[in-house]
Amino acid sequence: MKSMNMVSACWKYGKYFVAAWAMLLAWPLMLMGGEAIFAYALALGVIALAGDLLLGEDFIDYAGSYRYPGLFFWLETASQAIMIATTLLFLWSLAYPQVDFLGIGAALSHLTGVDLAARHAGNDWRYYLASFAITAAGGALVNVAIAHNMIHRTYDMKSVWVGRIGEAFGLFTYFSIRHPYGHHNLVGTPADPAWARRGDSFYSFVVRSIIGQYRMTWALERERLQKIGQPVWSIHNAALQGWALEAVIAVLFWAVAGWVGVLGLLGIGLVTHVLLEFANYLEHYGLVRVPSEPFQYRHAWNDNHRMSLWIVAAVPRHSHHHADAQVEHYELKPLPEAPTTLGGYVVTGLISLVPPLWHALMSPRLLEWDAHYATPAEQRLAAEENLRSGIPLLVHAGEQYLARERSNGVSAAYA
Repeated sequence: MKSMNMVSACWKYGKYFVAAWAMLLAWPLMLMGGEAIFAYALALGVIALAGDLLLGEDFIDYAGSYRYPGLFFWLETASQAIMIATTLLFLWSLAYPQVDFLGIGAALSHLTGVDLAARHAGNDWRYYLASFAITAAGGALVNVAIAHNMIHRTYDMKSVWVGRIGEAFGLFTYFSIRHPYGHHNLVGTPADPAWARRGDSFYSFVVRSIIGQYRMTWALERERLQKIGQPVWSIHNAALQGWALEAVIAVLFWAVAGWVGVLGLLGIGLVTHVLLEFANYLEHYGLVRVPSEPFQYRHAWNDNHRMSLWIVAAVPRHSHHHADAQVEHYELKPLPEAPTTLGGYVVTGLISLVPPLWHALMSPRLLEWDAHYATPAEQRLAAEENLRSGIPLLVHAGEQYLARERSNGVSAAYA
């Protein structure tokens, strides 16, 4: 009984860090070389998809149920350390056996008696592809989700900086500026580049969003520095600080593995950025908000699928997160009354890769949102978005809305 209670307690605190634990379990396979890591990477993908489909939803409100909430900071810090170590291990694998970064191969060969250099000399594309996929996808989840929760604690700079250091290994430090100070203020409006408008495909959205977010990061930091009387080009610029750290990491990858290392790091950064945009696309697609009005639960697509909550650190409870960004991720409420995604994040993300299917499934849900969630002012904005969407069902709904407006205007004139 005591051992069962211990396992239950470990899972209660550790369930939001499964991406980090999966990376940790990959270490022996990355170190030993060979094809086993390819099977492991495939198994992780199957488990994530099957879990999203089969494990159902979790509507429990965990607020106040954690006796030791301070543990989360240390678990988050450990997750960043695991992600950074995995990224450095991937760097080692790109250079080994020609270059033995940090003497990892020599030390492990000495301890185990295994000729590690011989094993790695026989690695083929499956080893490198799987090592990259685990490093990039796992690291992205640790950056996008766990570091996201850390950089929201703007009142606790040690948490913000641990998150930012972790983000640097995904070339992602801009997020700690643009996300809390830009996205959260502008979400659901055209001013937010991370808002997907009705009719946008994921492919058109992802490019526009990434470019727009970098521009906004610079604009936000320039505005902040002007307010405190500091020059933009200075050590006080948080954007430049983050990019300088990313540059140092890039130089390290080049010094150890040459241009292959730099390409590997850029690949990790690309995956990190794209996975964030998946989240942005799924969480806010087509939902409108009057810019002068506060965010409400109805302004984000919410999700309570267990696997999604675990692999993205409770971020899918997005309606509550945006309504109060200072609430810790483990205390976010399920809010079954909020509009919901098509499925879990894995399933919904895969659907978004097929634009015709995505629009066929999401357009009726947008019209349902217009009818049952939107205020009159939001219905007007939604109608305008419907007309510009290019989706026949939505365009027709927008035309009907305008026809009703004209009809009401005529009736009022004759009254």
